[in-house]
Amino acid sequence: MKIIQVVGASNAGKTTFIKRLIGALSADGPVGVVKHLGHHGFFIEPGKDTTAYYESDAAISCGIDEEKSVFIMQETDLNAALEILCNAGVRYAILEGFKTRVFPRIVIGDIECENTVLRNPSVDDLLAALDRFEDFYTMEGLVRELKRDCDISHAGAVLTFNGIVREWMGEERTDHLEFDESLDDLAERVQREIESVPGVLGARVYHRKGRLYAGEDITYVAILAEHGQEAFAAAASAIDRLKRGLHGV
Repeated sequence: MKIIQVVGASNAGKTTFIKRLIGALSADGPVGVVKHLGHHGFFIEPGKDTTAYYESDAAISCGIDEEKSVFIMQETDLNAALEILCNAGVRYAILEGFKTRVFPRIVIGDIECENTVLRNPSVDDLLAALDRFEDFYTMEGLVRELKRDCDISHAGAVLTFNGIVREWMGEERTDHLEFDESLDDLAERVQREIESVPGVLGARVYHRKGRLYAGEDITYVAILAEHGQEAFAAAASAIDRLKRGLHGV
């Protein structure tokens, strides 16, 4: 799932740009949008059953009518929202705001901020620069993308595995580890190696970056193959390659 963050001052034109962007990106896959409301809380209509369930501390309260579903969650963490979008098969997640959470950004207006990729772009400018924006995946989302992009008519096995920071870094005993953009090259190399194994129909490798703590997942791998033994052979080779690569990083 590609993360496209849009920031700018109030009334700078963020919403207008995002509406156009949704239309353009939807031609390539599902689009989700998460807006940072800040101190302007979202109004939940009082007296409705879904509101009452939420106020009774239901983790998620959902209402479904003939046109839509509406979810109210107790969770306020951005990652939790991104995980839900990714698990649902969203291909592009547009974030409006969240200035303290730094993804590669589009800036609308003239404010100064870090990690700016484009400033006041057209939609076509953004589409031409999609590879400059960051990915975010859950394992479910990675498998969904793999099945969507590959020919599954001859698939007999889907194999997934994830790597844990503490397990893969051997004797390292720091409280946390920092992983940067160099992981992207490693992920691409490993993915190409997996896909070169006879019988493998496709693969996806995703590395999380930034500060990761003990016990957190650092790597997700999904392999689609004609037969299980081919998937296992590719996985064994990939695990060894990833371990050696991470020590190099």
